[in-house]
Amino acid sequence: MRERDTKPWPSDRELVDEILGGSSEHFDLLYECYFKRVYRFALKRLGDPGEAEDVAQDVFMTLLSALPSYQAQSSLLVWIFGITRNTVNRRFRRPRPRVEPLEEGGALDVAGREAPTDESVDARRMLGRCQEIIESELTPLQRRIFLLKHLRRQPIRSIAEVLGTSEDAVKANLYRMRRAIAEGTPGLEKLLRT
Repeated sequence: MRERDTKPWPSDRELVDEILGGSSEHFDLLYECYFKRVYRFALKRLGDPGEAEDVAQDVFMTLLSALPSYQAQSSLLVWIFGITRNTVNRRFRRPRPRVEPLEEGGALDVAGREAPTDESVDARRMLGRCQEIIESELTPLQRRIFLLKHLRRQPIRSIAEVLGTSEDAVKANLYRMRRAIAEGTPGLEKLLRT
């Protein structure tokens, strides 16, 4: 008998709290208990084992992010099946590709993807160079400001509050970063204008 079998089964709330506390053992317990049920539910509705497997995986990925919102107003099983039902329903709403035999309807004449243009190759090269500059030439503070401003789209005031600095200091660092990136990637300004 496995060690887990000798321990009392935790309540739904205890199980969720343990998982949220970082217990991989409790998440494994949740997975072992509910995965097959979720899979069978999806398989019955979709009729495709591959789709059902994808749905079951999606449900458990959703669970990882949604678990903090579990309020224990219903059983964990009911809550998980609500997520499963919604995931299955999204699969039904997804457009299905139209399948036709290759011999019919000119399917063999479908054009492939176009080769990348010189401009797109240049753009990829410049993006790679920008990433090198960000990683090697910017200070840790500047990289953090870059992340907050350009990837998380935070306003300057919010960045200043998070970093405990003035808005002028944030603006000055943004100016230095832009100048370093522009100097390190000649032609970037022209590319961005097109």
